[in-house]
Amino acid sequence: MAKKRGNRRSGMLFALIGAVVLGAVIGVMLYNDPGMPLPPPPEVDFDAPYDDSWGRLPTPVARCAVTHILLKIDENRTEEEAKHDIEQLWNLYKNRPTKEFWTELQQKNNEDSSDKTHVYPIPGPQPYQPEFEATGKSTKVGFARICKTTFGYHLVRRES
Repeated sequence: MAKKRGNRRSGMLFALIGAVVLGAVIGVMLYNDPGMPLPPPPEVDFDAPYDDSWGRLPTPVARCAVTHILLKIDENRTEEEAKHDIEQLWNLYKNRPTKEFWTELQQKNNEDSSDKTHVYPIPGPQPYQPEFEATGKSTKVGFARICKTTFGYHLVRRES
């Protein structure tokens, strides 16, 4: 005797509708789930000592591109104040090392007379201060390190 196929087709339809409804319910639950609360942002210790090994390459590269934040030493800021301020910027960046935050720090703090976010190729069309070039070449991509030149203190971030 032949089996009826109508029940099988309607069973598949109910299974399909059930799967769609279940998927919608799970989707709504996931979308509205508040999840775990975000951890508080890390406390930035502005007086933490500068660690030159953070982001330092064991062997310098021949070519790179860098951006920087310059804090000048002049009649408005002593060398000690400039060093302290650049270390505070380094601590800020170290706790939030993103390109977006770096650009924000540059816009607010860079005292370079040219474009605040200019990318400097090393070696460049003209020679840069030796300390500046050495810091750029010996820094890992995305990291920032401090150097002192005749212009003041630089926080140098390697871009590539």
